[in-house]
Order: sequence, then structure tokens, then C-alpha cells
Amino acid sequence: MENAALLVKTDKGVAELAQRSDAVPQKLRAILIMVDGKTQWGELLNRYSGLPEFSEQLAWLVDNGYVQAVAQSGAATGNDVSHQEAFATTATGRAGLIELAHHLLGEHGHNVVQRLQETEDAYDALLQTLERCCKLIRLSIDESKAEQFRTQGIKLLA
Repeated sequence: MENAALLVKTDKGVAELAQRSDAVPQKLRAILIMVDGKTQWGELLNRYSGLPEFSEQLAWLVDNGYVQAVAQSGAATGNDVSHQEAFATTATGRAGLIELAHHLLGEHGHNVVQRLQETEDAYDALLQTLERCCKLIRLSIDESKAEQFRTQGIKLLA
């Protein structure tokens, strides 16, 4: 695959994150979340080269239709897209934050997941809910988990 190809989630990939059908193994779900619609194939490989079998796992997601490579035209890059447009393009939104809450908080994340499920799938609404959830996590679970959730959540939405 061409290193300059932009990776985006397909409808199948977005649905898998939202519905948790278990068609994608848990360790691959984390990689599916990392596909943000703005990062090129080669950049992802460089960024996560320390993870065992990352290249093969990313290729599996492409081969099985959860992620697709999109050629970039001319000088345009994913960075030329506004946050709202990138969010609409990748459609990770709420599903990505819910997956992050499950992964990071485990059984303690029920209230956070519930708040995220009740939030509309719009960039500004999810950003506000992310901040509210961070406060909830800080007060009821752990300060360091709250900061991790905020940092990783902002990356998901960015």
C-alpha cells in the first residue's frame, strides 16, 4: 500500500465500534480507533512501529473492509480539513469515546458510557460531554484516568 494513502474508517468499521459485534478482535479494535481519517498509512506505521504486528493488523482491517485507503489529490492533506469536517468524515465520535471509556475504565465506566450514549453525534456536543465525563471520572474514579480520558478523547475527536 502507498505510504501517502489516507486511512479512513468505512461504514462497517464505524458500525463495529458502535455495536461491538465482536467481529474484530479486541487488540484490533484499538487500532481501528487510531484510524482518524487524517493520518496517512506510512505515518501510522511509523508512529506505532513499536507495537508487535501493527502493520499486519492494520492490513487485516483494510483487507476485511473496516478501513480503507483513500488517495490524496494534489497538495491536499487531511490537515486541510476543519475539525467538524474531519469528525464527519471519520465518524468516530461517540463510538470511539465509548470504546475508550470501556477500555480505560472497565466496569467503573458505566456512568460515563451512559452519558456518551445520550449525547448527540455532533462535534461540539461530544466535546462538552467529554469535559463533563472527565470531571465525573476525576471525582468518582481517579484523577490520572480522567486526564488519560481527556487526552485520548481529544485525539479521537481532533
